[in-house]
Amino acid sequence: MSLDTLTLVLSGEVAFAEFAKATEKFYGLVKALSAESGNPDLPWIIDDLERSSAITAVKCIEEPARVEWVVKAYAAVGEALETSSPIHYSPEVRSAARALTSVIGGRVESIRFETAEKEAVIRVAVSDQITLSEQVNVVISPPRFGLTKAAYGAVEGRAQTLSNRGGLRFTLYDLLNDKAISCYLSEGYEGLMRDAWGKIAIVEGWVSRDPESGRPLSVRQVRSVVVRPELTGSYRDARGASPALSNLLPEQAIRRLRDA
Repeated sequence: MSLDTLTLVLSGEVAFAEFAKATEKFYGLVKALSAESGNPDLPWIIDDLERSSAITAVKCIEEPARVEWVVKAYAAVGEALETSSPIHYSPEVRSAARALTSVIGGRVESIRFETAEKEAVIRVAVSDQITLSEQVNVVISPPRFGLTKAAYGAVEGRAQTLSNRGGLRFTLYDLLNDKAISCYLSEGYEGLMRDAWGKIAIVEGWVSRDPESGRPLSVRQVRSVVVRPELTGSYRDARGASPALSNLLPEQAIRRLRDA
């Protein structure tokens, strides 16, 4: 799968001022990671903006080797923040990452770092204190995996957004919570979305869920998208579906139906 997209998700009732602050801090982190990759001027462009959960996705289609390094580093930074582990990158990256978590609190319940391979959910702001292990940039233990878990399954929702830049990412709005779920098609399966945009569909793949609420966050390696017909009309259309029971009392009608 092509690794060229970084996604930041803010959960909660996000105010415009908080979104603006988060976007600025997100840019600072992407800029710091790009600089560490060897090119601080990688041309990242906005790939997606979603109102639900305030989702921002940026993409870069140039210098794929550097971009992939940035994407993997972004995921690693998110996992380090999620698990309270040292961030083994430059001081600029560590500072930018901690600054981004400063938006958490009040109406912003959490932030999520997301890539095509994994995500990390951070619920508390991280102190700007730098530990001794980070100062000398020594890896003490192998990287820890994030707290979110994935299992093969399916999610039903409305397919609202599909990247028009040749990507494999699309957004599904959960019918139960009306929250955006990031979905990633397996390469070669782009045709699955041809007739699904704007429709209710069941998306099958590896589903990652919030460890606290159980709400689906993402679906990866999508290989099945089944469009479901939408029901129209109302309950009044059911009039006449059962035989008339004249003027029977309710308990008499129930008894007659039970004994039928």
